[in-house]
Amino acid sequence: MENKCPCCGSEEIMTGSLESAYGVAFIPDGQKGLVKKSSTVSALACRKCGAVFGFRLTDKPIKLTD
Repeated sequence: MENKCPCCGSEEIMTGSLESAYGVAFIPDGQKGLVKKSSTVSALACRKCGAVFGFRLTDKPIKLTD
């Protein structure tokens, strides 16, 4: 996969994860119960213009629906 910024075309790309004081997680709609399956989210960011793109689940999506 070629990592190129969709905004400025730079190839100076960083990888990382989305985080906050309380954490950021993807939880599929429609889950029932108190304990929900979730995954953290990783992303790419451009060192030149700061665009954030290429969001991906760090866990395999199938694990969220089993």
